[in-house]
Amino acid sequence: MHPYSNLSAPHFWRRSVPGLPWRELRLAGAPKFQIAPSDRISTAGSCFAQHISRYLRQAGVPTLQAEEPHPLLYQLNVDTASYELFPARYGNIYTARQCLEMLRQATNQMPIIHDYVEQDGRWYDLLRPNAVPNGFATLAEAQHDRIYHLVCVNHMFSTSDVFVLTLGLTECWYHAESGHTYPVCPGTARGQYNPEVHKFRNLTHAEVTADLEQLIAALKELNPSLKLILTVSPVPLVATYTDQHVLVASSYSKSVLRAAAGEIEARHAHVAYFPSYEIISHVASFGQYLASDLRDVADRGVHHVMTSFLDSYLGNHAADAASSADGLPSAAPRPKPAYIEAPVANTAVECEEIFNEAPGMAR
Repeated sequence: MHPYSNLSAPHFWRRSVPGLPWRELRLAGAPKFQIAPSDRISTAGSCFAQHISRYLRQAGVPTLQAEEPHPLLYQLNVDTASYELFPARYGNIYTARQCLEMLRQATNQMPIIHDYVEQDGRWYDLLRPNAVPNGFATLAEAQHDRIYHLVCVNHMFSTSDVFVLTLGLTECWYHAESGHTYPVCPGTARGQYNPEVHKFRNLTHAEVTADLEQLIAALKELNPSLKLILTVSPVPLVATYTDQHVLVASSYSKSVLRAAAGEIEARHAHVAYFPSYEIISHVASFGQYLASDLRDVADRGVHHVMTSFLDSYLGNHAADAASSADGLPSAAPRPKPAYIEAPVANTAVECEEIFNEAPGMAR
């Protein structure tokens, strides 16, 4: 006998990987906690994070909507779709540092960052350049909306039961004087790039881990009962500003994020990790979930990730509900709940990073 003698099949590559279809592997394992259908769930992160909110709503588990459109917008028939993508209109949050800075602003731990640009007669917030797609009529309107937005962010974090954060990138741009982090380099999605003001950094494992620790500590102080689920986006970089090939740079970025998420998850009982990255990107998947560009995730891949997520975190509650309805014990074998198998027709996402590859660039 030795320490490996009594381990179950998922602990061994030969017993669990080649013998089953990839779709049937339960890579998530036993979750640290379950999500109740009544839990208030908020999400943030890279482009891939948008799938989580969409699938939760499709599953009948409403995500928290902390920032609502003003009633006048409905009366004026203004498009309010940008309010539905995220619990608050912060747009994609690609780095833990960007998320940490947003939380600190929302909780008055740092001054509100006012960084705007005028373009085609409209004003845009460079910290959420596409989250408000039509911008604002005046600078004052943009400033007031940012203040209101951060109040909504505070409400979201204060009242959420579960927060799902999808880590996307290590490469980011920051303001040389104030130090604040941008979602994308100014001059791509909005604004104009200024090499004296806009500086590049590629976060290290130590920096990402420190940012996550500070984020967790700040969330714990604000909302002691909040649970956190970390994921890593499986989508490679659109472009890299390093001297490496984009494939190598992507490997660095995802490796750092995955290692940091694993380290943080191991330290905290209320922090879990869900393997979105592995389901899509692991070599054992044979690339079957990638689109023809080998970067975008095909619909069936998104479906695999999200049904696995729902099965892991809500599966027990669905089984309990079915048992109480028909009087059978919860241990009785049952098919998966219908909502876990239900596809979502629209898997398109909004992604500012795509602007890093400008139209007409050489290939």
